[in-house]
Amino acid sequence: MKRPSIGQQVTFLYTDDLEMTSQFYGQTLELDFVLDQGSCHIYRLSPSSFIGLCSLHDRPTSPVGVTLSLVSDDVDGFYDFLVAKDVVFERSPAYSETFNVYSCLFLDPNGYRLEIQQFRDKNWKN
Repeated sequence: MKRPSIGQQVTFLYTDDLEMTSQFYGQTLELDFVLDQGSCHIYRLSPSSFIGLCSLHDRPTSPVGVTLSLVSDDVDGFYDFLVAKDVVFERSPAYSETFNVYSCLFLDPNGYRLEIQQFRDKNWKN
């Protein structure tokens, strides 16, 4: 049996302050807002991937162990863009020999780690 196709992808992050979180993703990161579900706001990351930000009382809001990696060919440009918006970085752009990536790290208002990353591995198929 053939696996059915996957057309899109949504990652959901949870928050106690939907307005503050939505403002960060919409205004600071300048992501396109695509759907208001009341307690969840969904933003476009790429043509087929999205991030959903939700304030639901029955969901954990702990960011421990979560990293959202956004793949870009212009890590330095993204870094400069966000520094100009007063985003504080945990790590400036740097190369990792271990993973063969160039990336930088920062936190969203809820403590979720976000990474802007460029794969430098010739085996990466995007």
